[in-house]
Amino acid sequence: LKTVQGCDSIFILNLRVHNNYSQTLNASICQGQSFSMNGKSYAAAGTYADTLKTASGCDSIFILNLSVNPTYSQTLNASICNGQAYLMNGKSYTLAGSYADTLKTSSGCDSIFILNLSVNPTYTHNLSADICQGQSYTLNGKSYAVAGTYADTLKTVQGCDSIFILNLRV
Repeated sequence: LKTVQGCDSIFILNLRVHNNYSQTLNASICQGQSFSMNGKSYAAAGTYADTLKTASGCDSIFILNLSVNPTYSQTLNASICNGQAYLMNGKSYTLAGSYADTLKTSSGCDSIFILNLSVNPTYTHNLSADICQGQSYTLNGKSYAVAGTYADTLKTVQGCDSIFILNLRV
């Protein structure tokens, strides 16, 4: 540039270029959890961008790739006969009730198993009978003519044992 008198004017510009920053973060959470970044919470899977200013006033961009791993809940209704045990995840259950067991998935999320267990009864019937010599006694389709103690096992509607013990006297 020239001054009014025609002399040269020299302007010196010291220009500093500051960098913009960009950072990508890959993260995963379990279903029902949230992920916090720069004061914001995210609970749904997706890609999120957030722009902040550096100390020098330049943009600093954060990109979040968020994945949400599933959690599982399974309810199992089961029944056993009295005197039996039900095994679930290495644990043995013998009493009626609801039982919850929490395991971790391969991604570290909770997997909840609920067992509703019922215990069906078993029955023992003791019978005493007297017959005359030459007669027979019929129990559950079987005939007995000799004195002694006899046991017969039948299944209930629920599949449990129902034991009949016959003491027969001649």
